[in-house]
Amino acid sequence: MPVKDYRNDLLVRLSDPAYSAQYLKAALDETLKDGNREAFLLAFKNIVEATGAVQDISNNSDISRQHLQRILSGNENPTLETLASALNAVGLTIEFKPVSVGGN
Repeated sequence: MPVKDYRNDLLVRLSDPAYSAQYLKAALDETLKDGNREAFLLAFKNIVEATGAVQDISNNSDISRQHLQRILSGNENPTLETLASALNAVGLTIEFKPVSVGGN
C-alpha cells in the first residue's frame, strides 16, 4: 500500500476554497482558545502555499512580497487590513456568526 505524503496531500486539499475556509476557521478557533497565534499563522501559510506563489498573492493584494514573507515566517503579525487583503487574494474572506446558545 503506497504511503501518502501528508504535506502534499494537505496542499492539494487546501487548493479547494471550501476546505481552506474550514481549515483556517479551525486554526482560528484553536488560537482563540489557547492564544497560540503561531498555529493560525502556520495554517494561513499553508493556504498561501496551496493557492499560489507568495509573489502572486502579493500582486493580488495590497501587501508587498517582503511584508507577506515576514508574516508567513512568523516574524510579524498581520493587521486586520493586511489579513483581509491576503485572504481576499487567496479567495477567502472573514465571516462572523452568532455564538450558539449554551456557549458551544
